[in-house]
Amino acid sequence: MRFQYLLYILLLNGGLLAQKPFVVQGTPLFREGVNIDSITIFYEDTHEQPLSFQEIQNTPSLFRPFSEKRNERTSTNDITTLRVWLKFIIKNTHLSDTAHLIWSPNSHRRVFLYQKNQAVKKSGVHFLNKNITRNSDFIHFGIAPNTTDTLCAEIVDFKFSIMPVGSLLYTNYSALHAFAQTIYNIPLLFLLLSVFVGCLLFMVLYSLYHFWLTKDPIFGFYALYATATMIIIELGIESRFGFAYLSHLFTFNLSKDGGFEVAGFNSILPVLYILFVSKIISIPKNNPRLWLILKIMMLLLVLQQGLTYYQSFTMNYFYKNTYYRYESSIIFSSTLLLAYTTWRSNYPVKKYILAGIFCFILLITFPFSLSFIRPDWFFNGNLNERPDLEAVINFIPFWSYLGLTLEALCFALALAYRSHLIELENKNMQKNYTDTLEKELAKRSEEIKQQSKILEEERIKQLEATFEQRLAETEMAALRAQMNPHFIFNCLNSIKLYTLENDSITASEYLSKFSRLIRMVLENSRSEKITLEEEIETLRLYMDMEAMRFKNKVRYSIEIDDKIDINFIEIPPLLLQPYVENAIWHGLMHKKEGGTIQIKVFLPNENLLEVVLIDDGIGRKAAAIRKSKSATKHKSMGIKMTTERIELINQKFQNQTQVEVIDLVDTEGEALGTKVVVKIPI
Repeated sequence: MRFQYLLYILLLNGGLLAQKPFVVQGTPLFREGVNIDSITIFYEDTHEQPLSFQEIQNTPSLFRPFSEKRNERTSTNDITTLRVWLKFIIKNTHLSDTAHLIWSPNSHRRVFLYQKNQAVKKSGVHFLNKNITRNSDFIHFGIAPNTTDTLCAEIVDFKFSIMPVGSLLYTNYSALHAFAQTIYNIPLLFLLLSVFVGCLLFMVLYSLYHFWLTKDPIFGFYALYATATMIIIELGIESRFGFAYLSHLFTFNLSKDGGFEVAGFNSILPVLYILFVSKIISIPKNNPRLWLILKIMMLLLVLQQGLTYYQSFTMNYFYKNTYYRYESSIIFSSTLLLAYTTWRSNYPVKKYILAGIFCFILLITFPFSLSFIRPDWFFNGNLNERPDLEAVINFIPFWSYLGLTLEALCFALALAYRSHLIELENKNMQKNYTDTLEKELAKRSEEIKQQSKILEEERIKQLEATFEQRLAETEMAALRAQMNPHFIFNCLNSIKLYTLENDSITASEYLSKFSRLIRMVLENSRSEKITLEEEIETLRLYMDMEAMRFKNKVRYSIEIDDKIDINFIEIPPLLLQPYVENAIWHGLMHKKEGGTIQIKVFLPNENLLEVVLIDDGIGRKAAAIRKSKSATKHKSMGIKMTTERIELINQKFQNQTQVEVIDLVDTEGEALGTKVVVKIPI
């Protein structure tokens, strides 16, 4: 009984799996694609190590009727590999014509077609198709005349693929018709996606130009973020429409079957997004702890991007769903964290940032609602009459691309509003600066007026001082001019005396000294100051001449301190001569035996020269009693002019030349002579 039952079950299964061939007579005249699901059987390989083609061929019991294949859509973060085997039989009854057919399982990543137990064709988006006019969903094959072939196809894709696995047969005509129908249904989708790329390109160029002009890093971060968004949408367009322009830069042509893997930078976009939002609301400055958390998230995203490249390079998806769950969790967490921080901030641009984040979250989650919302409700049940709209609504990445574009647009508005606020702030700063500058200018103008007034008064005082100085110089020159005739008058009297006495030798010697003295006086009278050596030499000549005149009744001595450099120190010319002359005419001339004049020059300190003149004449009191006419005249023309000269010298050179006259007496009060102390600052 058991044996009969098992035999019955095996026969039943064998009858269920018995395939009928699809019969054609040469190349058929299909006007549309023919669904051959009814004659197709399938097997979904769920092994960790996929079965080979030979193993599949050796175990036909694995296959089931295609009607049992489930085509429900899985979650969009499920990257588990789906590997399905399809098997169908084609019989060509024509005796001489080969049947040229085209088979399509819909669009998938990789499709391999086996005929007569060997791989003959491969297709799918995984294989780079440089000819954009050729649809990679169609696989061409041929059936020889009067031949029945069993064809086996291997389909490899991710479980989140939006295209179900099918089994359709076409001819060249019907395939072209289907392709043209598809092209006819997608212009709206292509137009909208192209608009997205165009808008992003414009925003990228604008932000880059603004960054080049202002060097504002915010525009640099936005340019990077918008560029990454634009590239992701462009890669999506190429994947959807079978283009192969930008995909070459992000592909790995290293798989054993000759296919390629597109490895974009979906994890880099959130990093640039976090950087831009953090900078525009100043998170690093205002919230360092939150910025540390965001930096850790960005580091994890960069590491995940590296794993993405590694997995695409090796085609070893060891993380599978867990990897994308972590990535999605980080992106979602960082987005909510930035939204909350932006909402709590006081920045005026936060409304634009929040609007962009809301658009992104809303539209990226909208495709999940398509599984329980009927889109035709929004089109009064006529969605089937608008295949272009259906192509847009059913293309799940479209909503993500729309969300990214609207987010980038809101962020661009945030930058524009930020620039507007900066411009207003600059205007206010400029206005405040202008007001401050005007006040400062008014204050400065008043100060300038006061300063000008003070300067004018000082200038007038300076002119007066200059005038007084020039007047003093004129008076000094006049005094020197008056002293020169006085010297000449005295000397000529002496020469006259020697001439009357017929003393030609003495007169000649006297005349020689007189000529030397006249020459020195003339030279010194042109200078405001002369060296001490020249002044001493003038005194020596003068006293020699007076000694000759008074028959050697005048004796003198000159002592100069060794510390004094007579060639370096300068004093006014003819400053000491009047006092020597006064000592001779007032003190020594009235003594029968004559007298002696001592001249001593000291240097008490480095800034003061002291000259002491001592005579042993009759003294000032006796000279006043005698009232000599010559003495009176000499006094009025010598000492008086010298006193005036000292006053003018002090006024001009701003110093204090002092003259002190001391009467010398003995213990009984008798006159011993006169002492004159002249202190000259040097």
